[in-house]
Amino acid sequence: MKHIYIPTLLFLLSAALAGCRMDKPEPLPGGPKYTIRLNIDRERISEEDSPLTMVKGYPNDIYAVQIYKKVINNYSKYAYGIFDDENGISVELPAGATYKIEMTMVPDGASVIARGDNGGYREPFLLGGFNAGPGKVTNEFVVGVGNYINQLNSGYAVLAGQQEGSKGYNRPPVSRFYGVTEITPSENVDLTIHMKWVCFGLTVVPEDFTEGSLEIEMDGAPKLTVTPDNPTAVTKRIFTFEHSLSSDDWTADGYSEAIPTTITWIKGDGSRLILREPSAPITCKRKYNKLLRISCAEKDNNKVTITKEDETLIDDEETVVHP
Repeated sequence: MKHIYIPTLLFLLSAALAGCRMDKPEPLPGGPKYTIRLNIDRERISEEDSPLTMVKGYPNDIYAVQIYKKVINNYSKYAYGIFDDENGISVELPAGATYKIEMTMVPDGASVIARGDNGGYREPFLLGGFNAGPGKVTNEFVVGVGNYINQLNSGYAVLAGQQEGSKGYNRPPVSRFYGVTEITPSENVDLTIHMKWVCFGLTVVPEDFTEGSLEIEMDGAPKLTVTPDNPTAVTKRIFTFEHSLSSDDWTADGYSEAIPTTITWIKGDGSRLILREPSAPITCKRKYNKLLRISCAEKDNNKVTITKEDETLIDDEETVVHP
């Protein structure tokens, strides 16, 4: 009898389970997404304003983008991407929210920025989060909060070195662009990001300089050396601002930083004469070429400071004379 009822019991059990099946509802369809293609508008500088002419695209330019999603009155990290092709920067953003898009670019970044063991790039392309480390170029966005790009609005960069190895500077001698914008997507659109040049130039002009060497040490920058054999060694050198106060807009036309600077004349006999103390910082302005005239003549007069603005070259000149 038991063998006779087993098929019947199995049939009834399967029917009961079928009747009590807990169906999972189909996922609700997501809202519309729109493709946002980012167009880069780099700040243009006239030829007369050299060295501010490093604005043309290079095959090795590196771009970093961090996207934030607005939640109530704050922004939360949404997606990031590192690119070496500005023509392929696009992202799909869901409708119904506002997004902030932050971008930086280092001209010839593939050559000047140091790489990590994973082949990725160090600051300003360093990733934070679960898999923190040098950021790799993927030419696509990664959506999520697990990783993000650290401090795109900081001037700090780790530069590749030939002999001494890589080294980080708060005011690195590299060119840098930065821009930020917002969008509330409602259609597929080409969005232009206005990239501003967050840099200044420095030129050192020694006068009556026949012996020894001049050392110029700006806070956060590598030491610069000028000799009588190469008096133009520091001519229109480009530096990125430190931008330690992130509340300040370092893309503003009037942005400047007071930089503690030591200028030392090491004479031929080895004696050292300090011509400029850090307590008297030099003020460097965005897009301006700071011109320091350093007088090595034997004079007894006090130091004289001259500020000169040129309509085309935009020089900001100071004279440092023998104390």
